[in-house]
Amino acid sequence: MKKNLILFLSLLLVYGCEPKKKTNENNAEKISETPLAYDFENPSEKYVLPKKLKEISGLSYFKKNQLICINDEDGKIFIYDLVQKDIVEKISFGKDGDYEGVEFVDDEVFVLKSNGRLKGFKIGLPFEREIDCTNPDVIEYEGLGYDPNTKHLLLAAKERVKDKDDKKMIYAYDFEKKVLFKNIGIPEEQVTDKANGKEFKPSGIAVHPQTGQIFIIASAGKKLLILAKDGHKEALISLNPKTFIQPEGICFSPEGELFISSEGKDSEGYILKFTAKK
Repeated sequence: MKKNLILFLSLLLVYGCEPKKKTNENNAEKISETPLAYDFENPSEKYVLPKKLKEISGLSYFKKNQLICINDEDGKIFIYDLVQKDIVEKISFGKDGDYEGVEFVDDEVFVLKSNGRLKGFKIGLPFEREIDCTNPDVIEYEGLGYDPNTKHLLLAAKERVKDKDDKKMIYAYDFEKKVLFKNIGIPEEQVTDKANGKEFKPSGIAVHPQTGQIFIIASAGKKLLILAKDGHKEALISLNPKTFIQPEGICFSPEGELFISSEGKDSEGYILKFTAKK
């Protein structure tokens, strides 16, 4: 019996000291209980853009097989056709400026300047409006989305006044009340890359049409933050810098296809398409 006890204690010591297997083999925090996921290493298609969109800064779904694009200088939107793989229409909406986001809602196009000024207009109709989403706490916006559940525009703040709080803030604009308010605050420690100290700076935002999840892309550090529809963090994914040179725009089709646009730097801008795994 003494020998058996010694053998049991020896086995317990061996297995107790055995290193645990890693549950996270890469730099990404795994998404748990997520109904739809994408393989960010392998886009299903890549669309190389014309020179006019080398500095593409915003992206929105328009209609079947067509996306709305903007660059960060021209007061124009560009309708890009995914079948023809070319710009099929250019529409002027205002003066040149620092445009960082675009979103098509119902029949209206909204374009966001980095200072928070929004321009709304309807294609082919004599309608336009200005919406002031400037905020003293925000130094620069860089990302515009729309939440169909709340019917609010979402504005991602790239940079805020440092002494306000230690949060990355998503603001929302309420069409009915005509007010801008703080919508989601993400604690900075949840998104800061501790390995290299790089700050998470949003460059695009979109809401998944089926799950309600909020996808926030960051060009700096090449990250993708996924939030549940209630705003809590589900995943922070490290993106391959060879695949995502300078990701600036993000949107979904109604079917859940994900599109991410990237500036080209020394080459052409491009859009990557990701199809959800089944």
